[in-house]
Parts: sequence; structure tokens; C-alpha cells
Amino acid sequence: MRLLDGLDLATKVAIDVGAHAGNWSFNLSRRVGPRGSVLAYEALPHYGRALSLAMKLVSAKNVRVRNVAVGDSERTVSLRWRTSSKKLLTGRTHIEPATEATQDVVEVPMVSLDHDLELQGIHLSDVAFIKIDVEGAELEVLRGAHKLLSNSHPAVFLEAEPEWLGRMGHSVADVFAEMSGHGYSPHLVTPSGITPTDLDAYLLQYESHSGENNVLFLHAS
Repeated sequence: MRLLDGLDLATKVAIDVGAHAGNWSFNLSRRVGPRGSVLAYEALPHYGRALSLAMKLVSAKNVRVRNVAVGDSERTVSLRWRTSSKKLLTGRTHIEPATEATQDVVEVPMVSLDHDLELQGIHLSDVAFIKIDVEGAELEVLRGAHKLLSNSHPAVFLEAEPEWLGRMGHSVADVFAEMSGHGYSPHLVTPSGITPTDLDAYLLQYESHSGENNVLFLHAS
């Protein structure tokens, strides 16, 4: 995770949205140190329980697991964790709008970051980094963090996968526009370092065989 090498996260708060098995949460735990903390959000109940156990096993005492989905408001959403043919969506669990609960879809509570951080007693100014990997619902997460992004300007690393964003009725352009409105600029993390990009360049490299589908947004400040 070389992108973290250029960020000073010691004593800060880092947020892992879509924590899954906890690889990012564990690495962020080490970066923020014992005086910092990590909020790890995992929507699927089974994964959330496994994540809590994993963090205990590796003694990541500064990681707090939140077993809820993250989006633009406080409500209940449908989360697909298995296909209709019963294939597990390991690492590809996603919100599926307007879908009723079945054996393959579970209803879970959703929170917005702005509201949940307040409930958790976390000062927005302490948040230095956010990683978002929610299989197409990234824009919803950003919209629910309006105050956080406007006031605290944490670095944001997120997945911008055109097909999955389209599943939620959004596009990569929507994500870039949202972040631009908060004063952020997009960058790619390459073997040679962090490289500025823009929408056209991002989409062009994505369409190539070695395309990257993650973007690092840094605030102008």
C-alpha cells in the first residue's frame, strides 16, 4: 500500500468503508498508531463478525468495526451477497436498489458518515484518510460525507468502476464532479508514484489492458 507512505496518519482517524476481510483496516491500524483509530465499515453481517474476530486475533485494538452499510442517509437497504444461482459474491457483495429480501439478499441498516461519526464521538477534523470500496455505491458514500469532505479534507482513495457505478445509476464523471465540488483533484497511484489525472485520462487508461480502477483524491489545500 505504497500510497499510504506519503500520508502522515499518525494519531489520526482513518476510515475503511467496505472493509471485507480487513487487509486495509489492519494496515491503517499500524499507520495511525496506538493514539489513532480506524473505523471499519462492513455491511454484510457474516463478514462483519469475521472482521471483528480477525482484528482481535491480530491485536488491532484501535480498530472499531461497524457492521452497517454506508451511504447518503440513514435507512434500510438490500444487500446482495449471493447470485440467484447460489454463487457467493465474495468481495463483490453490493447494494441492490428496489430488491426485496430473499435467501440471496439481506436487508441491512445504512448510515451516512457525517451522521455516524457524530454518533461515534469522532471529530471530523481528526479524519485524515478514507478508503471506499463498495461495488458501485461510492457516490452515495461521498454524498453522505458532505460535511466531512467540505471541512476536513481527508485524502480519499476509492474504486471507480464504470460498470458497477452504472448499477446504481451513476458514472465515473459523477464521482469526479462530486469530488471536484469539494476542491479535490484526482490522482493515480502508479509504480513511479502518485500521478495527477483527469476524467478523460482516467477513462482512457481504464480501457487499456493495464487499466487502474482506483483513484486517489487529494484536496487542493
